[in-house]
Amino acid sequence: MKNQIVASIAALPFALGTAFAGAGVANAAALTGEFHIASGVSIPGGISNIFLTQDSLTFQPIPTPVLVDPDPVNGGSFNGFNSALISEIISFSGNNVNNPFLDLGNSPTGPGIVMGAPDPSLTDGLNVFNLTEASYNLSQTGANVSVDVALWGYFESANGHTSKGAGSLTFQIINDTVASVESQLASGETIGDITFSGGLFASTPEPTVLFGLGVVTAGLVASRRQKNS
Repeated sequence: MKNQIVASIAALPFALGTAFAGAGVANAAALTGEFHIASGVSIPGGISNIFLTQDSLTFQPIPTPVLVDPDPVNGGSFNGFNSALISEIISFSGNNVNNPFLDLGNSPTGPGIVMGAPDPSLTDGLNVFNLTEASYNLSQTGANVSVDVALWGYFESANGHTSKGAGSLTFQIINDTVASVESQLASGETIGDITFSGGLFASTPEPTVLFGLGVVTAGLVASRRQKNS
């Protein structure tokens, strides 16, 4: 029995190495990195604009192109994209979203520029960000009101691997106050026709299998000590 335990412990470095390699492959397949977004342009249609009500966020024109600008240092998987199409938040209170919220791809016309029908990579449902929760905050910035929309969800790569994602959208309501904007929204008004920008990031999935192997290792070592005692 002792020999079997020793053999099992001796095999663990190989098992752990295999698990690390497997986790590395899985992480490589998932989308990771950071990128910035900004209003794109649809031809015809014009510049992509945002519209806010008390409980929803919509965009025009439809479909709504956005420019994707991968971070120069931490762009990661997103270095392969220059554009995306964005969808609406139907309800903040119920987290009801028209997913995928972002469909990442490439526009041959240029970053964030869609002429006529979008490139198929922007409508294929692959390499997407699905939104699971969103909220917004109003704050006074000088004579303007800043609207910051917090986004939480997950990215799904073309091969189906997922990674946690989060980010934000921001835009300015010019020459207004928070109290006035809150009053307008409460009365059912729509505030918008405003350009926007933001940023999102995807984090590497946790290799939870390694925790299980750690528990097995500890158990085998404890078992060996009990036998020796």
